[in-house]
Amino acid sequence: MSRKGRKKPLLFQPDCIVTTISQAVQRDMASLMGSPTNVAVGPVALIAERQANELLKKFASPSVDQQPLVTKTIQKFLDVNEHMGTWDFPVPTSDARVQRHTSFEDGVLIRARNLMKFVLTDFDEDEWFTRSKNSGGSSIGVPFTDTSPERKFTFPISVTARAKPLFDQYMLFDSQLKSAILYLNGQTPIGEMYNIVEGSRATTVEKNDTIRRQIAIEPTANMFLQQGLMEMLYARMKVVGLDVSVLPTEHVRRAEEASITGRQATIDFSSASDCVSIKLLRWLLPPKWFDAVMLVRCDTMSVADVATPLNMVSTMGNAGTFPLMTLTLWTLAHAVRLAKENTYSSYPAWEDLKEVSVFGDDCIVSSDLAADFIAVAEYVGFLVNREKSHIEPTDKFRESCGGDFLTGYNVRPFNLRAPTSCRLSSLEPWLYVIGNGLLKKYRSYFGDLTYMYEKRFFETLFRLFVEYKIQVKLVPDDMPDDAGLKISNDIERFVLCYPITFSEIHKSKQGSYSFKYLRFVYKTRRATNDDVRYAVWLKTPRRSSLYNALIKRHTYRDVRSVLRDYTQQADRETPKWSSNRRIGGYVVAKSVTGHWSVPGIRHLRGPIAGD
Repeated sequence: MSRKGRKKPLLFQPDCIVTTISQAVQRDMASLMGSPTNVAVGPVALIAERQANELLKKFASPSVDQQPLVTKTIQKFLDVNEHMGTWDFPVPTSDARVQRHTSFEDGVLIRARNLMKFVLTDFDEDEWFTRSKNSGGSSIGVPFTDTSPERKFTFPISVTARAKPLFDQYMLFDSQLKSAILYLNGQTPIGEMYNIVEGSRATTVEKNDTIRRQIAIEPTANMFLQQGLMEMLYARMKVVGLDVSVLPTEHVRRAEEASITGRQATIDFSSASDCVSIKLLRWLLPPKWFDAVMLVRCDTMSVADVATPLNMVSTMGNAGTFPLMTLTLWTLAHAVRLAKENTYSSYPAWEDLKEVSVFGDDCIVSSDLAADFIAVAEYVGFLVNREKSHIEPTDKFRESCGGDFLTGYNVRPFNLRAPTSCRLSSLEPWLYVIGNGLLKKYRSYFGDLTYMYEKRFFETLFRLFVEYKIQVKLVPDDMPDDAGLKISNDIERFVLCYPITFSEIHKSKQGSYSFKYLRFVYKTRRATNDDVRYAVWLKTPRRSSLYNALIKRHTYRDVRSVLRDYTQQADRETPKWSSNRRIGGYVVAKSVTGHWSVPGIRHLRGPIAGD
């Protein structure tokens, strides 16, 4: 079909819907503004005020001109880069030790260096190569629409001149993958194997209506090796209690506790990933670790088509940035604690490791150490976000990793975000996300008995469903927020209050329910190369669910057959960081469950039936 014959996609206007919903929420919250503190809810008036004022805090309107925001974001990065280029601080001599005459700052740096060496231990190049892998993100020469292993290993592979010999060394280490890559690229001349690039390229992604978020697109081979460094750092961090898989939950729990006791402070930084200086890491890291970091980093970044020398170690986009930032702040915080105790030791007692917790730039330290820790962090070049840092014991507000607490009460509002697309097909799941998000908050604000009665938000939400002729899909509470509306427990009361038309729900004689829901389906990659997939899998077979199936097979044909089925399934799975780049669309799917109860199913409006 020609382009002229194609139908234009039906669109909706998110701004109009958001304005209507925001006004409805403000009307609902106005009834709570003068309410006193409630035993179950907490400071009701403060919570209501935050919800009314911060509902659209993270909404990035599709209609807003993005070019001024891009310019503002780039300028902010350039300012931080200039700050790191001009910032300097003295470091002790390499053989310095903590003595009586040692200054406080030098004592902290010496202890932090010793602690860093204790955590990282020896650098093992074989371990580095074994852990190296491709990420799910885009790289130079690889668009975000296709980040499959085949695409990333298609010649020419982008790499910096300094990292190229190291990647060649890796190819000698992993002969299976090298053979697969050469076979994948067929008759490509060996001279065209690499695309030597000067550095990374800056890009921005949506954040809110006031600024965007800048990240770096790294060369493909550099990213491959950076992933290995990241995995090595994570493995060593986990030994001392910095398990990134559980730290966000742990930080929320600690923030809640600190808001009650005031014994711990929550500290946040501005542009922390861009403030880890080369001089600081040269001092802190053991020489082999520092050399590895420098080999795979990019010296320059193309910012607005201008090659800009980087005055920091790396930016977001480099896989090693996050663990290095976390470990740097963690060692500094523990070093401050030891220096305050006037001990000559550089190593905290094992039971004292939990006195400090760091996840990225979210730091939790004892309140009596917070001021000294901030002073040391600023001494080495970090920029403290004092508006989001809470250090005083009398200040009962704490926030960390998405948890906002005041005297133990959760006061974090629901933040409405923009839809993934303005196509009409994205409206229904977006409304479900909004509805389910505010549904949880309304339950806590108004109580389980009255949260749905005479509320402008629910009236507006269900009016939108009617206006766009959407049959509401009712789903269990354990489904994703974009799958359907989770109001089954109070469905009868909602039906009495608001005009709702539901999609079909059937109850069998055995008591199970069959229902429809929305599911996001990613575009599958049709072109797969079994040799590349098999070589990638061979590095870490026990990490894969395929391992148990393969160890039972004996012939090469059986292994290849199982692997082909596995790769096709893997292509359908949700890629990492899918919320930032969703390539595909929603489809209506059906499911059956016996672990669900829909009260009064025979008495509801709409095509709901019991068999």
